[in-house]
Amino acid sequence: MIIRIKHAITNKFVWQEPYKFICNGCTFGAQIVQRPICIYFGNSTTSSILFSLVFKNMLIDFDYYRIEFSVMAEEKGYTENEIKEMLYYAEFLNNQNLPIIFDQYHLSRLVGYDYEYLLGAANSLHRFYKHYEIPKKSSGVRNIEEPFPSLKDIQTWILQNILEPASEKYVSPVAKAFIPGMNLRDNARFHRGQKVVVALDLHDFFGSIKFSEVYGIFKKLGYADSVVMMLTILCVYRGSLPQGAPTSPMLSNLMFYDLDEKIYFYCQKRKIRYTRYADDMTFSGDNVDVSRLITYVRMLVGTRHLKLNEKKTKVMTRGCAQRVTGIIVNDKLQVSKAYRDKVRQEVYYCIKYGFADHMKRIELPQWCNTIPVYQHHLLGKINFILQINPKDEVFVKYAKWLKEQMK
Repeated sequence: MIIRIKHAITNKFVWQEPYKFICNGCTFGAQIVQRPICIYFGNSTTSSILFSLVFKNMLIDFDYYRIEFSVMAEEKGYTENEIKEMLYYAEFLNNQNLPIIFDQYHLSRLVGYDYEYLLGAANSLHRFYKHYEIPKKSSGVRNIEEPFPSLKDIQTWILQNILEPASEKYVSPVAKAFIPGMNLRDNARFHRGQKVVVALDLHDFFGSIKFSEVYGIFKKLGYADSVVMMLTILCVYRGSLPQGAPTSPMLSNLMFYDLDEKIYFYCQKRKIRYTRYADDMTFSGDNVDVSRLITYVRMLVGTRHLKLNEKKTKVMTRGCAQRVTGIIVNDKLQVSKAYRDKVRQEVYYCIKYGFADHMKRIELPQWCNTIPVYQHHLLGKINFILQINPKDEVFVKYAKWLKEQMK
C-alpha cells in the first residue's frame, strides 16, 4: 500500500509508504497527521479512503482510526490494556484538535525531516541560528536570534499544528497580539475615551520565559514526556524564547494565560479595562487606584519571574495624549500628528530626490542599507497609519505610489 501526500512545505505531491510511529520500541502503521491537504490510502485494487485535514480543524474519523490502529497493534503483539492506553492518549489529543504524536521519531516524520536531522538540530542549536541587532524605537538595540530555514520550517509546523489550535482554549481573550485577525487597533479601541489610562511594560519578555515554562505548556497539552522534551528543545534557545523564532510569540501568550485571567478578574471587580499586546499591558477606567493596581501586577508577574520595566510605566489622564501601543485613544483612535507629518515628509523627499539620494541625506539603522529594504520599511510605516485610519486618502495614495515603485 502506498500513499500520495501533498507536503505542507514543498507543496508537491509525492508517493511513498505510509508513515510509521514507534511505541515502546515497536513500530506499526498509523494515522498521518503531517499538514497535508489530503491523504489518500489505497492502491490499484482497492478503493481510496480520503482523510481531509484542514488548517484549524482536523477532520479525523476516529472510529475508523481506532479499528485500524487496534488491528495493527494486535498484530504487533500489544496487549488489550496497552492498546486502550495508546488509544486514550490519541483520542485525548485529537479531541483538542491537536496532532497525535507518539514519540520523537513520529514527530520527525510529521514535520518532514529525518529523525537524525531532528536530533542533530536539538543537540546543536547554536548551528541553526543567526544573530543580529535591530534598533529599538526608544533607544538601544534588540538582539534577534533567527532560526535558519530548516529549523524555521519545523517551528512553523509546531506553530500551525500545535500552538495555534491550542490557543483557542489556552490564550486569554485579553491577549491581542499574535492572534490571527487581531492588530494594534483591536487592542487600543478598548481604552478609548477613558479618564485614566495606565501603560505597563514587561522587561525582557521573551528572555524571561524559560525552558521549564515552555516544557510545562506542551506537558499541559497532554503530550508524552519524550515528545514534550523534543518540542521544548526545538522552541527554546539558550534557555529561553528566542526573539526571531515563529513559535515564541504564541508560546508567550500560552504562558501568560493564567496571569491574564487573574489580572482580568482583578480588573473586572474594579471596573477597570485590561488588554495585553505582547509585553505591553494597558489598563483604563474612570476610577482607577493606580498605585494599588501597579503593586498587584508587579507582585503577580513576579511569581513567574517576570519584571515590570518601571521606566516605561505611564499614567495618562484626559488632559494629555493618551497613547496605547502608539495610538492616541482620547476621543477617537488616531496616529499622532507628529508621526503622521514625519512619514509624510519621508515620502515627499523620496518623490522629490529619489530613494537613493534621500537615503544618503538621513540617518538610517545599519540593517536598512538597500533601497528595497528601505522601501519595505517605509511601507510598514504607511500601513501602520492606514491600519488605524483606513480612509486616510493621502496615505492611501502614498501606499499605492510606493507599491508601484517596488515592482
